[in-house]
Amino acid sequence: MRDIAVKLLEEVEANRLPSLPHILIKLLQACREEEVCFDTISELISQDASLCAKVIKAANSPVYGRARNLNSLKHTLLFLGLDTIKSVAITASIKQFFSEYSSQKTSFLKDFWQHSLSCANIARSLAELTNYPYAEEAYISGLLHDIGKLMLEPVMDAEYKKLNHGGATPLQILQSEEDAFGLSHSELAARILEKWHLPDVVCDAIRYHHAPLGKIQNAHHLAKIINLANTLASDNSRDLTPLKSEAARYLFDLSEGVIDKLLVEAEENSRSIALSMEIDIGDTEKNQQIDEQKQLELAREVRDNALILGSQPNSGFSVKELYLTIQQSISLLFGINTSLILTPNDDQQLQVSSACEHLESQLFSDLKIELDADCVITQCLTEHRVTDSFSAQSSDTLCIIDEQVIRGLKTDGFVCIPVIKNEQIQAVALLACDIYKATQLLEHPSFLRLFAENISDRIKRQSEYQQTTLEISNRFNKEFIDRAREIIHETNNPLSVIRNYLQILSKKLQSDTPVQNDLQIIKQEIDRIGNIILRCKEKHDTNSAELTRIDLNQVINELFNIYKSSLFLTHNIKAELELESNLPKIESDKDIIKQIITNLVKNAVEAIGSDGQISISSGSININGKSYIELKLRDNGPGIPKEILSNIFKPVISTKGKAHSGLGLSITKNLVNRTGGSISCRTNETGTTFIVQFPDGT
Repeated sequence: MRDIAVKLLEEVEANRLPSLPHILIKLLQACREEEVCFDTISELISQDASLCAKVIKAANSPVYGRARNLNSLKHTLLFLGLDTIKSVAITASIKQFFSEYSSQKTSFLKDFWQHSLSCANIARSLAELTNYPYAEEAYISGLLHDIGKLMLEPVMDAEYKKLNHGGATPLQILQSEEDAFGLSHSELAARILEKWHLPDVVCDAIRYHHAPLGKIQNAHHLAKIINLANTLASDNSRDLTPLKSEAARYLFDLSEGVIDKLLVEAEENSRSIALSMEIDIGDTEKNQQIDEQKQLELAREVRDNALILGSQPNSGFSVKELYLTIQQSISLLFGINTSLILTPNDDQQLQVSSACEHLESQLFSDLKIELDADCVITQCLTEHRVTDSFSAQSSDTLCIIDEQVIRGLKTDGFVCIPVIKNEQIQAVALLACDIYKATQLLEHPSFLRLFAENISDRIKRQSEYQQTTLEISNRFNKEFIDRAREIIHETNNPLSVIRNYLQILSKKLQSDTPVQNDLQIIKQEIDRIGNIILRCKEKHDTNSAELTRIDLNQVINELFNIYKSSLFLTHNIKAELELESNLPKIESDKDIIKQIITNLVKNAVEAIGSDGQISISSGSININGKSYIELKLRDNGPGIPKEILSNIFKPVISTKGKAHSGLGLSITKNLVNRTGGSISCRTNETGTTFIVQFPDGT
């Protein structure tokens, strides 16, 4: 029996966990809205254990870089981003669309959904009542506590299903799981969540949610909360049985009145959500008809969402970004985190795309496979069909290059999906997997063909976008260069005059006057402007910047001294500095850092107009284990309109008049990218804050 448990642990995937079609329909509809509301999607996912598990699994997948220290579901969703969340929703719906439907399974999912949601709400209330500091963590733990039952559901026998739907006690159900699978649903869930890197306290709370009162009494606070929440949510009713009252008194000394109120609130909350989802609990004939209609409605929603992930336009993506999104689609759709995208080169060879640079094996850095080679990988192209290494292995026709790829991927084998458009080879998607997963994939050839067609369309759109961009660039390149040279020549003359005048002025003043320092700073800035203009003649090279160790506070102070007697003074702006002392230095180009600060200050001044306030601050911050130096510039202007905010870092037509090109923040973002940092913006009607994070140079 233990072998079955081991197999379950190896094969279980988050994207196979079923959800009620009622919830998936609401989620797909929300994703399809023109202006998608992040809070709406977050709320829907937080009401379903299966969807919650999917996003947690995705956030901890190597494909997404593995999130750390995400202590709430909302933080996890923010980490993944809206596009990935939409992909999770579509993937879940596709899986549901292809899964077998039955009224018995829907009834099981309804009971599971109601119990999980009740347990989550009760757990959060208990956390607040008993002063547990992480109420959101308690909610997620309560929502996921029975996720092991969803994992066992596909392999349940008739006897087990009777126990689950009948009046069996939790101990009887646990014993039947131990006898059939070698471990309980609570242990299975805990082990899977450990694989997904959830905190130990969460995994243990789920592991021990059926533990006897005598054993759970001295456990971690969260374990006691989930244990009691599960007891109180049992039988999906607010009836206060002696068992529930005893558990509440024993674990937290809570009175019957308090628990009764808590159960009423949980039941009302579940009923309200069920009503909004059009979920009718019960097995009446009318409810079964509604459920069947929901299954059909889900099929229509899947169709309307184009069946396959990633159908949204990818214009503006680099080739590497395109293939990375395809790999993410593979991870979400098939639960496969290791894949290769092989593309043809001009020498009639397949080579590994740049999106696979993270793979450790040296084999993939210089792998070249002739298109006419006799191997499983090229066979999918010559025969225009999905191939796999396992079939070749069983017939003893696996060639050496296939074996090398298998070892390089550290896998049992692979499945190859050809991507061909009008007889033109575009790519091969190679999915690393075991024989069980390969068998699953090969059972749905039409699904794989649809996926290949989608990849083909995305590659075609990317190629067309690149071609159009190149044509536009070539058309305007010569005219731009000629005009730039003219401007450079004209600009250098007045700059030279200004610099010479400053030297004369400096000699007229006493050498020890404080103004000398100001003049020196102005001369440095004029020289910097001259160098920037001269570099416009040269071919752009993002690696040509001179990197030095820079004290950010020193740069801010230098520029601040200039602005307070010029830009700030002429606009009657009150400015202040809030600089954290002893900041680590950053390794970058000083001119680039100055330009970033200058652009942000000018942007703030233009936004305020006159009589405003600007605050510049610095500090250190840790993001997912990496240290950054943070620069913040706040103003009390009117804020940025919503229609502009979505394109704030893109070249646009300026709203500030003819004197402005509309390129300032676009250039600033490019400069920040060159430092290896990031820039973001927060705004409302009381002001705007730009946040720049530079990598710590230590």
